[in-house]
Amino acid sequence: MSPRAITVTGYVVIGAAALLVEVVARRPGSRVPTFSQLLSHVMHEKWGRVGMLLAWWWLGFHFLSRS
Repeated sequence: MSPRAITVTGYVVIGAAALLVEVVARRPGSRVPTFSQLLSHVMHEKWGRVGMLLAWWWLGFHFLSRS
């Protein structure tokens, strides 16, 4: 298996896990927060906003820039 295939597989697994957590969070009576609730909580603090800015920068730098 090539390194690229391993990386793609890893991202697919992470995406599937995130989707599973979101489905579990939307069940009635669930104590797990949804993704939007989590982001609202994180963005409430200054350091959360700075962290989100850095996370978006990292994603853009790694996936949208051309070498």
